[in-house]
Amino acid sequence: MKRLVLLSALSCVACAEAGGTDGGLPVGPSAQACAPGYLPPDFDRLDSELQTARLRWKLANLQHYRYDFARIAAPLRFPDVTVRVKGGKLQGVTFKNPAEANAPAPLNAGPMEALFLEVTRALAYQKAQPCADLRVTYDAKDGHPTIFYSGSQFSPFADGNAEWRVTNFSARP
Repeated sequence: MKRLVLLSALSCVACAEAGGTDGGLPVGPSAQACAPGYLPPDFDRLDSELQTARLRWKLANLQHYRYDFARIAAPLRFPDVTVRVKGGKLQGVTFKNPAEANAPAPLNAGPMEALFLEVTRALAYQKAQPCADLRVTYDAKDGHPTIFYSGSQFSPFADGNAEWRVTNFSARP
């Protein structure tokens, strides 16, 4: 048995070193190229838009609101939910489809500050990534984020890390 384990380990080491610097196939992110036509995000613009949106949100001073939230974290699609916030704190999350009530609620479905924080973290992360793809839109009136996508544009395939949308936003007195 020991001989079989040793033989397997040596085979793995031999395979791992086969690529080396002698013309083997490169593997990993450094070996990949960005998709044809790839344009990197304008991180200065994204930073500026985030700051402007946060300022609009702060000035709107909305403490009571509700919105529908849909998240996709490839290859998963979380159930759509309605989020209720009262006094700036999460009041409740209701599944749009009652048949999905046992599924996990989407991450960060809560006060808008949680969504702003996710955008902030994705922006910081993506700045250091090759072939980064980051898209965010905000409501022109009060600044809340409406669409978020964070992924990569490696060739031959693109991959999304996180994607969500906020719809049917309504402020409550």
